[in-house]
Amino acid sequence: MRRRLRAEWILLAVALLIPLFDGLLGVMNLDAWRVGNDVVQRVLVFAIMALGLNVVVGYTGLLHLGVAAFMAIGVYSYAILTSSVYPYQIGFWGALLAAPVLCAGAGLLLGSPTLRLRGDYLAIVTLGFGEIVQDVLKNVERITKGTQGIIGLPPPSVPGYEFKPVDYEPWYYLYVGILVVLVVLVRNLEDSRLGRQWMSIREDELAATCMGINPTKTKLMAFAIGAAICGVAGVLAAAKIATTAEPTTYDFNVSITVLAIA
Repeated sequence: MRRRLRAEWILLAVALLIPLFDGLLGVMNLDAWRVGNDVVQRVLVFAIMALGLNVVVGYTGLLHLGVAAFMAIGVYSYAILTSSVYPYQIGFWGALLAAPVLCAGAGLLLGSPTLRLRGDYLAIVTLGFGEIVQDVLKNVERITKGTQGIIGLPPPSVPGYEFKPVDYEPWYYLYVGILVVLVVLVRNLEDSRLGRQWMSIREDELAATCMGINPTKTKLMAFAIGAAICGVAGVLAAAKIATTAEPTTYDFNVSITVLAIA
C-alpha cells in the first residue's frame, strides 16, 4: 500500500510539471513533441470516464457498454443549466454539482429494470441505452437543438479570472485537480464497506447474498456513482469546447475506448 501511494505521489508530481515541460519544448522549437491542449483535454476526460466505468466493471464486475450516454447526459445537462438560451444559468460550478446528480438519476433509471440481467445480456441492454440516448438527443430539438447542438456555452470562472479556450495551463490544472479529487473519492469508496460489497458481488454474488448483502441495492449504487463520474467528464468536455457538439459524438466507439482504458 505504501509503495502504491508513493508511486501515485510521484506520478502526480510529474503530471503537474507537464505544462512546464510543454512550454520548454515550445521555447526550443520542438512543437512536434508537445503534448498540446486538445490531447491533454481528451486524455484527462477519458481518464475521468474510465474511473467512473471502473466502479461498475472493475469493482462490481458488471459489463457496461453505455458510458458514452452518461457523458452525453452530463454534456447536455451542463448546456441547459448554463446557456443563455435557457432560464437557469447557474454557472460552471453549479452545473458541476448538478449534472452528476442528474446522471446518477439516469444511472438508477437504467439500473433498476436491468440488474437482474448478467453478462452479455446486461452489456446488450447498456449498449442499447447508449443508442437510445443519442436518438432522443437528436429528436428532442426544442430542448437539445437536434444535430446542431447547443453552442456558446460559458467557460468556468473564479474571482478575478475567466477561463479562455486558448489558455492551456488553467484548463489543464482544473482538469487534473478534479481528477485528483475523484481518484481520492473512489479510493475511499474502494476501501469502504460499500466497496467491499461491490467486490464481494464481483467474486461471488450468491455467497455475498448469503452474507446479508443486498445485490440489487449495491449494484444500483455502482451504476449511480459510475454515471455521476462520467457526468463530470461530460461537464468538463462541454465547458472546454463551449458546445455540446452533435449527439453522434457520444457513440459506441467512445464507450469501447473507455472500456479499453479501464
